[in-house]
Amino acid sequence: MHRVGDTGGECLAAQTGVERSPVKIRLIADQAIGETDQRDVDGLGFDVYARVLASAATDTRGPFTIGVFGEWGTGKTSLIRMVERNLSADENVVTVWFNAWRYEQEEHPIVPLVGTIVRALEEHAGLSGRFGEAGRRLVRSLRAIAYGFSAKSKVQVPGFAEFEASFVAKDMIDRNAKLTPDPLLDRSLYFGAFNSLENVKLREDLRVIILIDDLDRCFPDQAIRLLESIKLVLAQPGFIFVLGVARKVVEGYLQHRYSSEYGIADFKGELYLDKIVQLPFHIPPSTNRMAEFCRTLLADQPADLVAELQPVLPSVADALGGNPRAVIRFINNILIDHAISSALPESGEGGIPIRYFAVSRCLEHRWPDVFEALTTSDQLADDVANWTPESYADKALGSGTDSLVATKLVSDRELRQLLTGAQGRDWLTDPVLRQASVSFLVTRQRLSRLDTSEIRIRYDAFVSFPDEDRPIVIEIVERLTEAGVRVYFDEHIPLGARWEEALNTSLDQADTLLYCVGKTTGAATGQLLEYDTVTSRPGFSIIPVILPGANTETLPDALRSRQWLDFRTGVTDSGMKRLISTLHSKSRRG
Repeated sequence: MHRVGDTGGECLAAQTGVERSPVKIRLIADQAIGETDQRDVDGLGFDVYARVLASAATDTRGPFTIGVFGEWGTGKTSLIRMVERNLSADENVVTVWFNAWRYEQEEHPIVPLVGTIVRALEEHAGLSGRFGEAGRRLVRSLRAIAYGFSAKSKVQVPGFAEFEASFVAKDMIDRNAKLTPDPLLDRSLYFGAFNSLENVKLREDLRVIILIDDLDRCFPDQAIRLLESIKLVLAQPGFIFVLGVARKVVEGYLQHRYSSEYGIADFKGELYLDKIVQLPFHIPPSTNRMAEFCRTLLADQPADLVAELQPVLPSVADALGGNPRAVIRFINNILIDHAISSALPESGEGGIPIRYFAVSRCLEHRWPDVFEALTTSDQLADDVANWTPESYADKALGSGTDSLVATKLVSDRELRQLLTGAQGRDWLTDPVLRQASVSFLVTRQRLSRLDTSEIRIRYDAFVSFPDEDRPIVIEIVERLTEAGVRVYFDEHIPLGARWEEALNTSLDQADTLLYCVGKTTGAATGQLLEYDTVTSRPGFSIIPVILPGANTETLPDALRSRQWLDFRTGVTDSGMKRLISTLHSKSRRG
């Protein structure tokens, strides 16, 4: 094995004392489209979605709420900013941008929300002409909510002169909240305090479109307060809301709260948002659009770096789950890696090629066990470079690190794509530069899996199987992978890790258990634990697959009552088509 500074690293000859030119580094801002002058094109094809959503908002009378759903880092803010840009030219629309997270500390977030709407209405050029008296009445009604209304009364206090008592809306909310502290249950406060809005009638063609971003960055209880306010107060004719949220944040909080505080164990958190949001728009997966996205990100980079990165970066981006934010952070890290490497006096001219950092970092983040195997054995790395896809399954039947890597190549298309590309093959076959990149990342403490914490790889199925049936299960997994099904298969638990914790973490990445039943399934402790763990999870699907020699009488009653896939006579084409179709269908529903 060659390391930087070893006798095998002559190509990285020391140049101590050589004056080097400053390295120009142009990092990429993780800012939404329209929030920086660095990018005005998303590269993800969002322009079509933005135009359609903007048109739907202006053509719908309202009240109406559109939910833009997606995990953190998938581009919700960019899409909503692009919707805003498409609305800006319509004189019949007042567009309001509200960043919920900025008002995280506000106990009653409806107050700054309404204040933001008032400001946008007052700044709109057509308020007096197009909106007319109805617009002015709307402003007055909203002002009463935002800044307080006066409920003046004369109060006689013995021994004192008559005085005037004023009550502010926020104070009334505070007092009421002490009596009914649960914002999910309190309704009368809002109906009584804000009924003046009901008398405001905007023209049929006028719209107030409120775009609410970063709702999922608020504490969940605050997000619920704001959603309740929108539902109960601002659901008015002509009002359209566009909400950007990772719905699992809100749904998970509601499910936990109803279970822990109210003892309702089977409460379905997703039903709450379904009652508020009339159009759920889920941001589509970006994995098929990573090539164009990466071209967009690299547009301002030097030509030599683009030539190095463009061929490998789409594969890296797919391996990062197609998460735009994770890709930006990844590129910034390898730009810094390359710049430091190039500036070090012991590095050769130009330092370590940036594509080696890209492959090394990607493997370490996504497949740490494969990374460890390939960087501790030059022979294995060279062997893998010469494997063919047809040989993966046979090699996965063996033992040791060869089997580990082959198993991952069987079940993971992203790994196969990364290592079989030209840059991946260079990484595998050049031990000097491969180990130089790894040594740099380790000695300079540049490796950290926290750098890509946004990555949430989702799998269509978690495969549970008895060890002695590994050959036939590998055949099933290989055919699923070739059909584009994401399979979580045969993960190795790190030394010292708690088995049950590792299992739970793995199951968090999938929604379906492919439960392969063999001869020893009924006595296999590991398989039984996987089954028991899944049955305690609401919404987790189980598909039994009956393998040759299996005794179905030993199955738990809950499994025997399910429709199973019968492979007792071997894997069939018809059975695989049915399984692939079922898993694809479940994936689309997710």
